[in-house]
Amino acid sequence: MLKSGNACLHIFPSILLRRSVQSRRGREIIRIRLFMSRMKRKASGMVRGIFSSLRARMALLLAVAVLITAVAAALLVGTLGAANDQVERLVGAQKRLELLSALSGRIGDYALVSLQASQEGASDGTMHAGRLNALARARDAFQRFEGALSADVARIRDEEQGTMMAARSRTLARLRAQFEVLDRQVASALEAPDPGSAVRVALDVFAAGFGAPLGQAMEEERTSAQAAQQAVRELRRRTITWGLGGVALAFALAVLIYQVLGRSLVRRVAEVATGAAAIAKGRSDVRLTVTGHDELSLAMARFNRMAAHLARREARLVADQRHLQETVDARTAELRAANTRLENVDQARRRFFTDVSHELRTPLTVILGEAEVTLRAGTPPAEDLRAALLVIQARARRLHRRVEDLLRIARSETGQIELERSLVPVCDLLDEMKESMSPVARAAGLTLETLCERDALAVDADREWLRQTLEGLVANAVRHSPPGESVRVEARQHGREVVLEVRDHGMGIPRDELPHVFERFWRGTAGGREGTGFGIGLALAKWIVDRHGGSIAVDSSTEPGPGRGTCVTIRLAAPMPDITLEAAQ
Repeated sequence: MLKSGNACLHIFPSILLRRSVQSRRGREIIRIRLFMSRMKRKASGMVRGIFSSLRARMALLLAVAVLITAVAAALLVGTLGAANDQVERLVGAQKRLELLSALSGRIGDYALVSLQASQEGASDGTMHAGRLNALARARDAFQRFEGALSADVARIRDEEQGTMMAARSRTLARLRAQFEVLDRQVASALEAPDPGSAVRVALDVFAAGFGAPLGQAMEEERTSAQAAQQAVRELRRRTITWGLGGVALAFALAVLIYQVLGRSLVRRVAEVATGAAAIAKGRSDVRLTVTGHDELSLAMARFNRMAAHLARREARLVADQRHLQETVDARTAELRAANTRLENVDQARRRFFTDVSHELRTPLTVILGEAEVTLRAGTPPAEDLRAALLVIQARARRLHRRVEDLLRIARSETGQIELERSLVPVCDLLDEMKESMSPVARAAGLTLETLCERDALAVDADREWLRQTLEGLVANAVRHSPPGESVRVEARQHGREVVLEVRDHGMGIPRDELPHVFERFWRGTAGGREGTGFGIGLALAKWIVDRHGGSIAVDSSTEPGPGRGTCVTIRLAAPMPDITLEAAQ
């Protein structure tokens, strides 16, 4: 029994020890589990706090919106940059095409002036100055095109486009070299015994080698413009496609954000929506009820202040925009009026210079004709020499009066003809015109005839301008009539009008060209080549007749026979019956 009792005393302490060890381990495991549970609760609480916080959600929404805005802005900037590059390319190509067209016109003017100089003689200072002026304009056209081409080359960053522009620069250099060679050839040809043939040969050779490169250059510019237009259209198509894709992506992202972040806010935002709807209906006194101190309540209070502030700013913005629009409209109207005035002044100035050239030509032609006839006579008698000098003196005085008239027009505010009307005897006017133009007709081998229906025939007009108009028409008839023919000037009364007719028997004007005879700088192509003169005689005559309140018309026939030639008819209103010629005289 004692041995068994001692054995029990030894067994119980070991059991108690094992139980104590197991209990300590269990408590440690429980503590670890409790710690992990607390950590999970804290993490889930932090996550729930982040997503339940309006500030966090707004920050997330703002970040997404900023990201979308930045991406959209970057795409928009890239698209606008590409569009700007293509538009600059298109504008540059169109500008170069216009400059090439202007260059072609300047070279054509130079060729025309050179041909006229070869026909009228290299010693003519006026034609020499005209050729130099045309040469300067052509060189200026080359320089302008080179400047535009250099600017485009400096702007282009594409290597392929830069190579193409460099090739065009070489083409332009060859064209300019060909033109400089032409100028030297023309200058040498004008010194040759037969300048007309030499100049035509030089021009033909130049046209054969210059036309094709110039046409190719213009075609390249058209191709560049079309390519730029096609690139703009392609960019537009891609922009629309990517824009629609971006809208769809933004819509999908908005739906996702709403499902994740905004759905829980719908109930609390319903009050805000109700208040906004009430304000939209015109109830400006409605404000949101702010309760509590949470973020949404603070946002509602700020919404109230923001709505009032936006209303005030919108009212000021509308008023400022209306004022700005009124200012822009007023300045635009002022600019348009100023541009109109400048255009009128420029048109009057250009018309004045062209009319000066034409007005000085006829008296100088008479003076030169008298001098040449007198010189060809060898040693003329004193009476003939005196008569020739008297004619030259009379024409010089008329030329001086005409210069004074033209200067008076130039100094006037309107730039129009100032008529000095009086009752003019038509027969005396025809006699003066015949006396002035007979030497010109005789020098051309023509006969100048005048016929006046009755001595009392008169018109209410400016004597000098009407005489100058008749002399210009007779000069045109003499210039286009073959030797041996006659030029007839007839005056008669038809009803309440006085009719003046200038008729010749020249080559005539084709029927399809008659509508253009009164256009400035237009010259006919009778005989298969461009007509002589500057193309302003009939235009100036029409302008003067219109200022007198009359009308002018041209009738012409190119068919062989007695009716061949041209007839210019001027119709002026006859004086009132109570005005008599004796009273006027």
